[in-house]
Amino acid sequence: MKWLIPLVFVLSACNGPGPGFHGGEKVTRRVEGSKFTLWIKQDRVVAIRTSSEVLPRYQEVARKAIIATQKETDCEAAWVVGDESLMWIGLSCDGRKAPKRPTRQSSLHCDIDDLYKRGESLAGYMTCQ
Repeated sequence: MKWLIPLVFVLSACNGPGPGFHGGEKVTRRVEGSKFTLWIKQDRVVAIRTSSEVLPRYQEVARKAIIATQKETDCEAAWVVGDESLMWIGLSCDGRKAPKRPTRQSSLHCDIDDLYKRGESLAGYMTCQ
């Protein structure tokens, strides 16, 4: 139970758009029971699934995210990468080519630094590469 409060703070930051999308348009859409927060910036979209689902399959979630994106932007989704919770979508709008698919690391290496006890909780810093 001691880890619950720090976990809440960490998870509360999980609905942000990430680098490169600040200043983009934020929209919430529902498709077939799944809820998404879409961050739209030019020809790219970050889709974050904000509904809880039991054992979601990537193919189904990605399909729903593409539907939500296409309805919101009136553009064609050219590619989607990510996982069941967070996807990046490239758009082809008005006959223009879609941006290149991003090359991302498939895993992160994280270190926990300066771990210390604060009252009943543990605190520290995490650095990921």
